[in-house]
Amino acid sequence: MSDSQKVTFEEIIKDLLLLDNIMLSVRSQGAVAELKIDQNTPFRIKDQYATIGDEKGQWHAHINIFDTKVAKFVIEQRENGMKSYSLRFFNIDDGLILRVNFLKMYSPENAIVQENLSQYEKFYTKYGQKETLLLTVR
Repeated sequence: MSDSQKVTFEEIIKDLLLLDNIMLSVRSQGAVAELKIDQNTPFRIKDQYATIGDEKGQWHAHINIFDTKVAKFVIEQRENGMKSYSLRFFNIDDGLILRVNFLKMYSPENAIVQENLSQYEKFYTKYGQKETLLLTVR
């Protein structure tokens, strides 16, 4: 991906939905919803809203793509020494809209699961190895 190439929320989410061990996290005041994503979870865009999940199924989420301006790859060191891996989407005011967590990064023995780390690294590489991506709407 070149510096001049634009990326959309739609492109990123479609690629994420092809992966294993992904969870969406949506936070509002006083609540957090965590949604386990299966490969090929339904996704569509209508007008300004992206819908992830099946509206007739057990869950779905609507995301306003016009408000979603930035995506950031985040690796955080936890107190237990392990790291968490995520891709977070923000609005223009740096308010968190959606968090995509990469799961099962460690074995029960707390060893990194190389296959899952490679999945994250390949995804990061595909999007230019940039920590921050500016999003556009097509």
